Amino acid sequence: MKTIDIVDIEIKNEVAILTIENPPVNTISNATMASLNFALDQVEKADDVKVVLLRGANGHFMAGAELKEFNEIETKAEASRVSYIGHHLMNRIEFFKKPVIALIEGACLGGGLELALACHMRIGSNNSQYGFPEITLGIIPGAGGTQRLPKLIGIGKARYYILSGERIRAEQAEALGIIDRVVEVDELFEAGMQWAETIAKNSRIAIHHAMDAMNTGLFGTHFEGYNREAERFGECFETEDKKEGVAAFLEKREPKFRNR
Repeated sequence: MKTIDIVDIEIKNEVAILTIENPPVNTISNATMASLNFALDQVEKADDVKVVLLRGANGHFMAGAELKEFNEIETKAEASRVSYIGHHLMNRIEFFKKPVIALIEGACLGGGLELALACHMRIGSNNSQYGFPEITLGIIPGAGGTQRLPKLIGIGKARYYILSGERIRAEQAEALGIIDRVVEVDELFEAGMQWAETIAKNSRIAIHHAMDAMNTGLFGTHFEGYNREAERFGECFETEDKKEGVAAFLEKREPKFRNR
């Protein structure tokens, strides 16, 4: 599959593996965001992709923003524009129809943590560390960090970590709910592939409908979520995959979904 500069794309067993490589620590620069958007364009329209794995190269997920680019910002308007560009990318991932699983090794700081929080699931290695150091630079997280972290771990804990800039170890991040699982470094990719391939065995249509129903409930009202679930539940019953899934269950065999 076609790639662009910083983000490499590999497809295996209906899983797209996106690897960010922006040495030495995978900072999130303008070029990084452009490359990620391009990669998402590719996997979004790929019929042979059901799940996305997002990881970093060189022993780090992403160590934060490219500060040299920050030094070029001179006005409030320019800074706000950078924030809106970050919001666009993170929101795109959060509402992506295909599940995105972050595999986090080493540093996951600042914009890197904002990127990880936008993903739908997160697995971290035992040497990973998390945090928002922006406050120590005289700024604040600008790509959704002040919004996603409180919703994930509660407002009090989020305020502390955002206002202190304190680093969070992997086991502590799991206990807080920032990541869903901790594994050894050499088990990280295998653990991510296991999750991704388990999901990818299922109907693409059902996966999309489930993602849509969950996102509506998370970001809409109580009743909007339930209404969307009912709509998507009904639409599943008009698919060939529903018939195959039920038949396979009754016949005690593995289903052969055709994604239609």
